[in-house]
Amino acid sequence: MRKIALLVCIVVFQAQTVLAQDLKEFLKSCAWGTLAGAGAGVVSLAFTDKPSDSWNNVAKGASLGLYAGIAYGVYKMNKEPEKYQQPDFAVTPSFSKGTVDGVQVVSTVFSF
Repeated sequence: MRKIALLVCIVVFQAQTVLAQDLKEFLKSCAWGTLAGAGAGVVSLAFTDKPSDSWNNVAKGASLGLYAGIAYGVYKMNKEPEKYQQPDFAVTPSFSKGTVDGVQVVSTVFSF
């Protein structure tokens, strides 16, 4: 009983808040993994002697695909977000009295 209570406490305290977009991506990865696994199971029927007796290959493939989708979804949710890097320089037109006067080249020296 103590082990179960300890496990529940660890799970509750280690829980992270998840954004709706992350949850959507997680569920999509689970769905695609399940479909890919089921497809692999259907393809495996071509290599069996009695395909009509081996429909459990489809269920096994879907199950393994779901596990792979869950693993990929958890990895993707916990991955460090990519940081946006500003461009080193920009070329912008300069205007004078409503007409284009020339171009300006702006460069970033320091950014904090």
